[in-house]
Amino acid sequence: MRNKWMIYGMAALLTTAVSCKKYLDVEPVGKTILTNVSDYDLFLNSQDLTSSGARELNLLSDDVDVTTIPQTPDRVEDLVYLWANQYTVDTKIPPAFWGKHYGNIYRYNAVLVGIDAAGNGTERDKRRIRAEALLGRAFEYLYLVNLYAKPYNAATAAKDLAVPFMTSVDIAEETPPRSTVADIYDRIIRDINSAIPDLNANNTGNRFRGAATAAYSVLARTYLCMGRYEDAAKNARLALGDNPPPILDYNTITSKSAIPNMALRPFDLYARYSTNASSREYPTIAFLKMFDVNDLRLKLFYENTGDYTYPRRGIVFFNPSGAVSNFGTGVEEMKLIIAEAAARGGRLPEALTQVNDIRKCRIKKEVYQPLASTDAAEVMGFVMRERRLELAFKGLRWIDMRRLDAENKMPAVYRYNANNEVIATLTPHAVRYTLQIPLAVLQFNPTMPRNDE
Repeated sequence: MRNKWMIYGMAALLTTAVSCKKYLDVEPVGKTILTNVSDYDLFLNSQDLTSSGARELNLLSDDVDVTTIPQTPDRVEDLVYLWANQYTVDTKIPPAFWGKHYGNIYRYNAVLVGIDAAGNGTERDKRRIRAEALLGRAFEYLYLVNLYAKPYNAATAAKDLAVPFMTSVDIAEETPPRSTVADIYDRIIRDINSAIPDLNANNTGNRFRGAATAAYSVLARTYLCMGRYEDAAKNARLALGDNPPPILDYNTITSKSAIPNMALRPFDLYARYSTNASSREYPTIAFLKMFDVNDLRLKLFYENTGDYTYPRRGIVFFNPSGAVSNFGTGVEEMKLIIAEAAARGGRLPEALTQVNDIRKCRIKKEVYQPLASTDAAEVMGFVMRERRLELAFKGLRWIDMRRLDAENKMPAVYRYNANNEVIATLTPHAVRYTLQIPLAVLQFNPTMPRNDE
């Protein structure tokens, strides 16, 4: 079959930032679209690559409450929210999630295919740019394997189907078969490890770019998804380094506008904007009640909180505004990975230290009290609650739900209409924890195996 998935990558490529448009003449197949090393370097700054977090991931999670679902939903975002089997029947548009991530994979592959022949640059710069593209591609595949494949299970990963692993930019080539979950994770880990020696030590000048610290942070998230907690913690520590970047203390700022630009924020390790970042997310009342009323995150990022009793659905909304949520990796996520590994390993003081390091920067200092416990289950609860609050609306809750469901720790999740009537249910171990291959992809690849329905 023809490699028609690439059509979506090429269509998305045409929307790359204005600064890169001169490189985007992709017809005919095989035409050189990037020439010099500096062209490739600039290309890695494109808006599409720095905005790789699909905002719709938030709509899959149990923290979101949409009260405006029509009786016959047909918008993509409404169907995502309802965990529908398919999000559109229009096969002429790039499909949600799949189109965005494979579009970026096409871009990274264009760099990987062409950088060695680029002119006017040093071999060191070529190796660095190749390494950044390997890291970026691995980051995109980590999303894909956590959307279109079952959660990682060491006992079944070698046979569970994931997604095709693409390395070509030629749409005339046949689509490779769906790789297994084990294959995709192996490629992610192998590509990042091979990239690290050629990456800059850090990316303090531009957090959107790849660096060794960023690579270790993506490896930490990868191992967490695999349930390899000690490997995750090891890489999280490497990402933080011997002198970890400071956590921003919300006690020291008066408004979101005081939070630095994402490209320069020391607490972001691998920065990624979300798509459609201006969209409002309405949290469930149950989620809002998880916060302490003295939690400064409520003050900074949630509007219409009132007296914190939340009497009505659909009133409070998450509004990061200029503080934009990072869909990439950050210091807080790394500390929470270390905390989870410690809690699972019975190292409760270490877990509490990591969690309290974050909380003391989030709770009003005049009332802050560190969490303390010698009960393993309670400490794990502290860790997972803080993970949920600190990483809210950054596209990670759905991935965490899948992890928890695999451990029999996810209750049923319900969607309600404006009349508080249940209109959709995500039961424990539901097949909908794995997304269906989009119809647009199946149209061009009819023999591609489907996921369970």
